[in-house]
Amino acid sequence: MVRKMRISLHVGFYLSALLLSAFSLIPILWGVSTSLKSESMVYKQPPEWIPSSPTLENYLSILRDQDMLGYFRNTVIISTGATVFSLIIGIMAAYGFSRFKFRGKNVLLVSILFTTLFPKIVIMIPLYMTLKDLTLLNTYTGLILVYMIVVLPIAVWLLKGYFDKIPYEVEEAAIMDGCSIWSRLWRIVIPISLPGIAAVGLFSFIVAWNDFWFALIYSFGKETRTQSVALGFFITQMGIQWGKLMAGTVLVSIPSILVFAFAQKLLVNGLSDGAVKG
Repeated sequence: MVRKMRISLHVGFYLSALLLSAFSLIPILWGVSTSLKSESMVYKQPPEWIPSSPTLENYLSILRDQDMLGYFRNTVIISTGATVFSLIIGIMAAYGFSRFKFRGKNVLLVSILFTTLFPKIVIMIPLYMTLKDLTLLNTYTGLILVYMIVVLPIAVWLLKGYFDKIPYEVEEAAIMDGCSIWSRLWRIVIPISLPGIAAVGLFSFIVAWNDFWFALIYSFGKETRTQSVALGFFITQMGIQWGKLMAGTVLVSIPSILVFAFAQKLLVNGLSDGAVKG
């Protein structure tokens, strides 16, 4: 009886996982299928999941578009900048919270985490006014600062959890050898915490790479427009260019998919280990 119950639970679990996977994959497969169709084939009835006459014209059109290549470059610059500066500031802040005692430390930590509870729409107008006053609207610097604000609370908490797990005795031995605080951080703490740092870096990159709303509001010129916003221009009052839209979506998704696929284990380990202790 117990064995039958266990078998039933296993079967139910795997069936649920299969259904969830199918539910998640169907939109992706539909998008890939649509990207391989001409405009006339997109509206064909009944629709074809596997195109009878697949074409790469939508992809070639995207790749030949110099504006789209410029938007891709903008996205790379902004995502990389946000990742690098989030890591630099996050590592220093997390190390300070982990190793030093000062008045109001716990209150400040909770306050940092509390900022993640606000929905994006609440902070969009204040951020817009701030960037406007600093003349940082429609600039790489402005968008990088915005993504840093979004990512830093989680980065600080995850890295603090990682640093807390490193025995302080390791650093005491370095202190006896005359290492400064910066030397200890660079030579001891960072190498030991590389999985957690990598996880935070990947998280920061993916957040900046996939974002739409901040990029839409704070960058309104071709010189800083990101690819996620540029895809919206395939939706016009004359209709939706489904083939190009899906082809662009597939191309935009490839870098983040590859990054996550190659670093999946490192990302999961870093997030789980950093969340053990807060």
